[in-house]
Amino acid sequence: MDFGLQDTVALVVDSHLAIATATATALAKEGAILSLTAPDNYRMRHVEMEIARKHVPQDRFRAVIADLDREQDIHRLVRETLHRQGNISVMVTTVQDQGNSPASELEDEQIEPALARNFMSAVHLTREVLPHMRRYGMGRIINLVPFSAMEVSPHNTLSSLSLAPVLAYFKGLASELAPNNITVNNVIYAGVHSEEIDDPQHPPGSDEPDASDGAEQAQTCTQSTLEKIVAEAPMKRMGTPKEIGDIVCMIASSQASYLTGANIIVDGGIHHNYA
Repeated sequence: MDFGLQDTVALVVDSHLAIATATATALAKEGAILSLTAPDNYRMRHVEMEIARKHVPQDRFRAVIADLDREQDIHRLVRETLHRQGNISVMVTTVQDQGNSPASELEDEQIEPALARNFMSAVHLTREVLPHMRRYGMGRIINLVPFSAMEVSPHNTLSSLSLAPVLAYFKGLASELAPNNITVNNVIYAGVHSEEIDDPQHPPGSDEPDASDGAEQAQTCTQSTLEKIVAEAPMKRMGTPKEIGDIVCMIASSQASYLTGANIIVDGGIHHNYA
């Protein structure tokens, strides 16, 4: 199917994360022109190498170093994207789990940065991009959100409280922007295998943990967790970042122009709730 994304400008933030990298690649394969971000040069080089390895021509993507915790970086990111590529028709944001902390042990020093990183960065990005989408007469805002936004367990409260406001904000925004031909949707994923999900404290491009007994034990625990997920999954496998990227292409397409305000759950049937 032709998704009608040829020469569409897509801003994919936090492109160093495996899910975002796969999404950017999928959009490029459909003909989109990419604006990519990473927080530092090292991780940006990692993204550029991964994109090039997927045979995306270098003239089809541009990289901007941007720390999304900083409003001035977000402003510069959008300004440089518009200067280089003329407009932004698709924006893909990626919010992340924030570690394991019981609710009773959470401190302000943990809560405030988590909210800033997940919720406020998405709000600031949207504020910067929206005037240009309105002027252009269409747009697609797509958020990649872990399932902890919808489900709280005893040890993922910090993730849930920083992600749930994302769903509330963008639900309200979807109704507001519908008359402007701008759609807003969330892809809520679970059971997707990628490096930053295996070890969110050491995403690709960051310093590796010391090869100590503690690190080896953590790796063993991670492998055990992955095996348990696979054993309990209806499909007996985990999803891949590429499968998320392919779904994003569909949502970004002209065929999805009537889809907005949706939480699209991509979990291989792991969860059994109705909505």
